Amino acid sequence: MSEIVRSAHGEDGGALIMVVFWLPLIVLLLTLVLDAANWFEHKRHLQMQADSAALAAAQEVRFPCDDQPIANTASNYSGSQYNAQIGGTPSSRVHMLINSPTYYNQTSPTDSTVSSGGPCAGSMIDVKMTETDLPWFFGLAKVPFINAHARVTIKKAATNAGSLPIGVPEVNPKSARAYFVNEQTGQVLGSRDLTKTSNVVNGLAIWDNAGAPLPITVNAADIGVRIALSGSSSTTCTDALVQCYDLGSSNGILYAHGWTAAGSGAQPNAPKARGVSLFAGTCSDPYFSSASSSCTIGVRASVDFGGAPAAVGAKLTAVVGGTSYALSFDSVSGLWQTNAAIPISPNAGPVPVELKWEETIGNQGGNTCKSGNGNKCTGTFGTVQRAFSATDPRSGPIKLAQISENGSFWANSFQMCSSVNTSCTHNLVVRVGIQGNLADAQSVNDPIVQLRVTGGSQNQSLDCDPNLSQLKDELAEGCAPTYSLNQGTACPGNASALWSTPQPWSCTAIQTGTAVNQVGAGMNRRILGIQKPSSCTAPNNWSTFPNLPAGDPRIVQVFLTPYGSFSGSGSTTVPVTGFAAFYVTGWTSQGGGFSNPCEGNGDDPVPGAGYIVGHFIKYVKTLNDGSGGTETCDLNAFGLCVAVLTD
Repeated sequence: MSEIVRSAHGEDGGALIMVVFWLPLIVLLLTLVLDAANWFEHKRHLQMQADSAALAAAQEVRFPCDDQPIANTASNYSGSQYNAQIGGTPSSRVHMLINSPTYYNQTSPTDSTVSSGGPCAGSMIDVKMTETDLPWFFGLAKVPFINAHARVTIKKAATNAGSLPIGVPEVNPKSARAYFVNEQTGQVLGSRDLTKTSNVVNGLAIWDNAGAPLPITVNAADIGVRIALSGSSSTTCTDALVQCYDLGSSNGILYAHGWTAAGSGAQPNAPKARGVSLFAGTCSDPYFSSASSSCTIGVRASVDFGGAPAAVGAKLTAVVGGTSYALSFDSVSGLWQTNAAIPISPNAGPVPVELKWEETIGNQGGNTCKSGNGNKCTGTFGTVQRAFSATDPRSGPIKLAQISENGSFWANSFQMCSSVNTSCTHNLVVRVGIQGNLADAQSVNDPIVQLRVTGGSQNQSLDCDPNLSQLKDELAEGCAPTYSLNQGTACPGNASALWSTPQPWSCTAIQTGTAVNQVGAGMNRRILGIQKPSSCTAPNNWSTFPNLPAGDPRIVQVFLTPYGSFSGSGSTTVPVTGFAAFYVTGWTSQGGGFSNPCEGNGDDPVPGAGYIVGHFIKYVKTLNDGSGGTETCDLNAFGLCVAVLTD
């Protein structure tokens, strides 16, 4: 019996020892489990705060861009107003940094990929969240830092769906090149890439080859300068996205005259034109004018008559636009010159200058020279110079064009190679000024932009959805197919050929039409929800710009197409060069119950049925639908952007 008692007492003692040994371990293990779970919950919620802050702040990215509203919204969604940290964590232990290379109160790790210039400058919202001093379960220790990171990068929209069936021609060359062409043979004498400079002249973006002048050997009398503007890296005139000015009969928007010193102009030979140039009157540039009204130029010439012009009774006349202008001889300079009264009309294109001569004394070419009618001592040097008056079909967005040599502009007359002149190579610079036609609004008072959707062949309407047969339906519902940026791919010849290819499509079809009430019916449905509305249920909020309400149905998207896309007629396809956001402030109809009830009730005036008016805006799509490309969006540049959660 005593042995049984002793055995029982021994077992109790072993159990007690086991309890004493294992209980602390169990408590420690339980504590670790609880602390790990608590840490994980805090970490997960901190990550949610970071994600929410970055995504919410992206909605504040607009143009003009301001870092402060972005930071305020990020702060609100990171816990100061919404999404407070769990467990009653005091706000003093939760810290947020925007676009910082390090976390709060930590020197490492260092993030070298973050833009420290702020969200607007860097096109990113990088949020680093830190919770400090999270206590362990029994409060015996603390976790010094819990970190979470989220980054929203503002990307340029590479694809898009849902745009209005409207194409807006855009001037935004990615590359440019100048070609010197022998206009008599078509031979290219030389070419050089033009580089966009930081200079802006009267609102024109300047491109030139000043850093690499082009050596041209002048062996032709008629040299034209053709300018290629491209939406890709190619500057070959026949490639997609490349437009060349001028490809008309003149072969160039600039002209240089080559002359020779060979031969003699003494009688009985005909006189020799040695060099002819133009000079400015009221035109700011005698060779290329983009004036909106008529301006004047003059002609100056050096002509060899074999001696003193008076000895042969010499006369010179410039013929410009069918009108003759007499030149007077200056014995001091030895040059002939008109006064500066030769008019150059706007939008005239190339304006050739012909130079005619006459000798009234002596003998020339077997003829006795005399004054008056019947004098046979006459002739022409032909076209010896050319002015150019900017016109949309021939020079497009180019509003300034000049040739210079050694820093001197208006270098448009050169001595050709000959036995008496072997130094006939000239290092030339071409300078062009390009007028951009699209810009995001910068203030509430910016001028109204008009989009001509229908009416005639040269409107801006597109047939962008093969499943919708009417323009009004495409306006109301948007273009469902997905479109992408064209990188230089040739477009199919018609809509059917395009639609038979897989999406996304990098080209879109043009459609013509005069059904102006399609615009009223479609826009009424799009913005007011019904084709024939009786009240303005979606008022014009432009007065609040740039703080336009989220979800405003007046914010729409449109296609960007190359400059000149709508200059022709008929149905074809054109490249998609980009996407843009537009805020609609007015549209109208021609009756039929499709009137816009907001017209005269806050909307802007519209020039007529078939137009939509409003303003381009910098718009960032905050719902990432996969349309963001690899290129970071320049918030100061024109075009649609997408907020992408990249980290």
